Amino acid sequence: MVDLLIGGSPCQGFSFAGKQLNFFDPRSKLFYDYVKALEVLKPKYFLLENVKMKKEYEDIISQNLGVKPIEINSALVSAQNRVRLYWTNIPGIQKPKDKGILLKDIIVDGEVDRDKSYCIDSNYYKGGNIKQYFEKHRRQIVFTKKFSEDFKFRMLYPIECERLQNLSDDYTAIGVIDGKKVKISNRQRYIMLGNAWTADVITHIFSFIPDEHLNNVVSLFDGISCGQVALEKAGKIYKNYYASEVDKYAIAVTRRNYPKTVQLGDVTKIDWNVFLENMKKD
Repeated sequence: MVDLLIGGSPCQGFSFAGKQLNFFDPRSKLFYDYVKALEVLKPKYFLLENVKMKKEYEDIISQNLGVKPIEINSALVSAQNRVRLYWTNIPGIQKPKDKGILLKDIIVDGEVDRDKSYCIDSNYYKGGNIKQYFEKHRRQIVFTKKFSEDFKFRMLYPIECERLQNLSDDYTAIGVIDGKKVKISNRQRYIMLGNAWTADVITHIFSFIPDEHLNNVVSLFDGISCGQVALEKAGKIYKNYYASEVDKYAIAVTRRNYPKTVQLGDVTKIDWNVFLENMKKD
C-alpha cells in the first residue's frame, strides 16, 4: 500500500553541536514514531535522515531499522558543508559526484572567504559575529567590506539559504494559511531552511529507486516538503503524498508549493492501522 516512507526525525538530541541528550531528548524520541510507522506501514522503500552522531547512538538507530547508514556531505551537490547520515533500503546507492558548486556562485552580493558555507541550522536567524565566525566556525557570514580595518558583514539572505538547500528562489517566501497567501517572515524562513533537507542529496538517493511510478508516499516530520522537491527532480511520479508536520509555517509553505499534499497532523497522534484502513477505502 505504501511505496515509500521518508523522514528526518528531529536531531537536536544527537547533534555534536547540541547537548547530546540522545534518546532522552523528547525531540529525538520521535525517532520511535518513525519506527512504529515503518513496522505498521511496511513500505517497499524507506529513508531516514539524521545528523552525524556518536557511534553508540548511530548503532541503536541501525539496529531498529535493520540497515547501516550512508554518510553524505551536502557539499558534493551544493555550496554548503552539511554532513548527514541516511538509513535506507533503496538498493545500490553510491555517493554523488562533486558538482563543484562554490559559495561565491550562489551569493547575491558581497564576498566570502570560503568555498563552502558552514552548515545552516535552525538557529541561524539569531545571527553571528566575527569572533564566533572565526573561532567557532559557525553562522556563515558574507563580507560587504572585507579588506579594511573595520570588517563589515551580513548574514546570508533567505534566498541564498534556499540555494544552499537546492531549492528555488523564494520557495519559502510565501505560504498559504486558511486559503490565503501570506508572507513568511525571514526568521521563520531561516528556521525552516535550517531544518530542511538538501534537496539534491535526496534527489540523488531517490534516483536509485527502480520504480518510476509510486502510489503512496508518506513523509514524517515533513517540514517544507523537500521530499516532494526531490521526487520531482528524480523524475518519480507519485499519486498521493501524505505529510506529518506540526509547524504551521512549514505547512503553509508546503500548501503553497504542493497544494495536493494530504496533511496528517502530529505524528504522535496518528494511528497507522486506521490510516491503512482509510487508505484501502480510498
